[in-house]
Amino acid sequence: MEKFFDCYELKIGEGMETPFMNKYDIYQDGTTPMYRDVDGRLWAMSGHSHMGHIGMFAGTCLDDMKEMWPIGTNFCVGHAEYAYSGIRYPEGILPRGSIWPFGLYICPNTHRFFCWFHNETGWCGKGTAYDAYGLCDTPKFDSDFRHIGLMHSDDEGKNWTFDRWVLTGEEVSLTSRYNPGAGNVIGQQGDIIRFGSGDFCMYIEPDGDYIYVFYDILTKDISQETMKDASLRCDAYVARCRKRADGTMGDFVKYYDGAFCEAGNLGKETMILEDAWHPRVVYSETEKMYIMTSKPAMAAKNGEIEGVDEKKMVMQISTSSDLIHWSKPEIVYKDGKPWGNHYNAIVPDDKVNQPNILTSNKFSILNNHNGTDVIRYPVELVRK
Repeated sequence: MEKFFDCYELKIGEGMETPFMNKYDIYQDGTTPMYRDVDGRLWAMSGHSHMGHIGMFAGTCLDDMKEMWPIGTNFCVGHAEYAYSGIRYPEGILPRGSIWPFGLYICPNTHRFFCWFHNETGWCGKGTAYDAYGLCDTPKFDSDFRHIGLMHSDDEGKNWTFDRWVLTGEEVSLTSRYNPGAGNVIGQQGDIIRFGSGDFCMYIEPDGDYIYVFYDILTKDISQETMKDASLRCDAYVARCRKRADGTMGDFVKYYDGAFCEAGNLGKETMILEDAWHPRVVYSETEKMYIMTSKPAMAAKNGEIEGVDEKKMVMQISTSSDLIHWSKPEIVYKDGKPWGNHYNAIVPDDKVNQPNILTSNKFSILNNHNGTDVIRYPVELVRK
């Protein structure tokens, strides 16, 4: 594949506010999920369940999007004895912790809203949170376990019902150091631990049969004492489920060894891109290619990007023709300096298309950090 920036230039304008701001009690942590319903209305969700509130937003496009109402849930979050209607993680462990909405889909026939959310075992468990070492108030350098959950709403996001856990890493979400109530399940042994299906985005084919989830998996050496020494890998993976038109949602199948063939829960998975934190994918109709934005977690940590250390955030871009084979990520620069943030998302500006389809080389990039304001940047993709 040709290098992206040998062929293109990104002209990035000045940042502007969005509706997803702390001053509105929205503390977005991750990229903002969006979807356009069959009537042409663009919907979004922003916020997470343990800071501020999660809001439903709607409009014709980013220009006029506003909050419609805060969401409610027909289930608890937090403590393992009460959370998620007692529907256990696939490993048999009682679930706990918060909701981070990262994926949104609206059934065209039933108008049922589906939301996929990120969940971690080490945050906001109200005394039951745990990481690789044991019970915790907050996890030691991100060493807690990730799952992806699914919930639905039949009243345009006012109230949500939890369905089930849809994506789980091949390795179980416990270690030999601590068993959080999994019975005779054998935890991950040794010091090199993988932490499950983590930060993600959905790519929904507008005219195709599938909903794709692109997710990352963290790998750490938990014998180390610092984040810098413990972090070993952060790579991207993909799974997909078939669309349905009857108001139900199918299960994910992971990509493994050249095919979509492994179960979404506890199945094997093959890496599709090295060093990509929180991958997010759009399709450019003008350039006939898929574009993935992400953050280079390991390259930043290891000092491989001039002007960027592990705490400074930067955006990288990779491209593909088939959603499976991706070019090596390239760092985005603005005014000669690495540019971006912890979470980066390309979003079209038009009033017609789905939010993962670009029909113009002029669009927006939304970026933010953990719980910070989401800032919008006007961008033009220019062929060299």
